Amino acid sequence: MRKMTKQHIGILALLVIILPSCSYFDFSPDLRFCDDFYVVVEEMPVLIGGMAELQQKVVYPELARERGIEGRVTVQFIVNKLGDPTEVQMVRGIGGGADQEAVRVVKQAKFEPGKQNGKPVCVQYQLSINFRLEN
Repeated sequence: MRKMTKQHIGILALLVIILPSCSYFDFSPDLRFCDDFYVVVEEMPVLIGGMAELQQKVVYPELARERGIEGRVTVQFIVNKLGDPTEVQMVRGIGGGADQEAVRVVKQAKFEPGKQNGKPVCVQYQLSINFRLEN
């Protein structure tokens, strides 16, 4: 095994100082988590499969059906750098179990992540899930 020379140590020290400041590399510990997020980016996240596919996953809650509850549930979340919804919460609901169902469905969604300067970033996002009874 070769010994490290002073020159090798100098180069290694230089890399340790320069690389973290280089914006080309992403040194976040885990792409699933977001320390901060954008509200608007150059390329907003795109729902894979679209809203129609997401709506098909909704199971109308029995309580909402019995009480004739219809409407729109708005869910807010962060799309992380991998395209997964995190910190999902209902911001406008209709009750009858529909709010929880909307959150459940959104948690299963998958997105193309939002991008800023060509790099994936965390983006705050909202979706509305519609609940309509068939006549």
